[in-house]
Parts: sequence; C-alpha cells; structure tokens
Amino acid sequence: MTTELNKTAEVFKDGKIETDVWRYITDDEELPANGKLIFSLERFLQKEQELKKTNTVLGVVLRAGEKAEALKDHLDTLELVAVDFPSFADGRSFSAARILRDTLGYAGEIRAVGPFILDQIGFMARCGINSYALDNPRLKADLVAGNLNEVTAYTQPVFARKEAPAGTRPWARRPV
Repeated sequence: MTTELNKTAEVFKDGKIETDVWRYITDDEELPANGKLIFSLERFLQKEQELKKTNTVLGVVLRAGEKAEALKDHLDTLELVAVDFPSFADGRSFSAARILRDTLGYAGEIRAVGPFILDQIGFMARCGINSYALDNPRLKADLVAGNLNEVTAYTQPVFARKEAPAGTRPWARRPV
C-alpha cells in the first residue's frame, strides 16, 4: 500500500471535518493487536479470520480496478471501505461505491481517498460515498467555507438516495 494514504490526518464526514482515527496498514507491516485499521483487499481477504480474533475494527481499501464484489461475503466484518481515486480523471471507484451501496447493500462508511477534486464530491455522494480523506489543502478550505458541490439534476437513477422524476421526461431525476 502506498504511503500517501497514511498522510491523511483529517476527513470530511457528516458535514464536518474530523480527525482521522483510522490507520492504513501496509502489506508487509506486522498486524497490530488493536485500533481502527485499513488493509489492502488482498491482505484483508488472506488474514480476515486472524484479524477477527484481535481487538481491531476493520476497514479495507479498494484500489481502482479491484472488484467490490470480492467483499460480498465479508461486508458484515467491515466498518469502512475506502475507494481509491488514483487521479481525478479515473472514475472506476464511482462504480465500486455504487456496487457496494446499491448491489451489495453495504451500510457502513465508504471513504474516498486519493487526489479527487471538489467538483467530484456531489457525484461521489450520489454513489454512496459518505466520507472524504482531506489531503488536499484547497479542498479542505472549500469544504470549511461550505462550498460543497451538490448535484441537483441528473439522468441516472441511484438507489442509495431518494429521487423522483423531474418534469415530463422519465430519465430526468431530482433529489427528494
């Protein structure tokens, strides 16, 4: 796992900035006995039974391109799933978040990590992402100022949020 995930000290969650209480564990790092820990998908799947025997709260990071469906039988074990946006132009983690919420019914925290931008947060929220790692000082300043980019008109329905048709065109949607 890359070290840039470990540099995040704050997250935006529930409309406010909080200290990040989660710790990212690299694949070669020794397993801690306690804490809120985030593992790579591969390591989590390999060590899940061993991790369940510790005093840890478990999270996993899905890298862009990794299949959310791999967590299907493990979601009851996880309090957090981080979805990685390796660049603002890579949208594969939007799909992972939608699969987690709409297809797999995951109700826990889904956190966006990586160099995403403010303009993406409204779309992330529509996909079920509900927390955002703040390692970009400009993004943090925008969120503190209340500049949350909310999407209010769209053409694709999602099931993680309540929506209704907008106007006479059945494909046009709006939030309820």
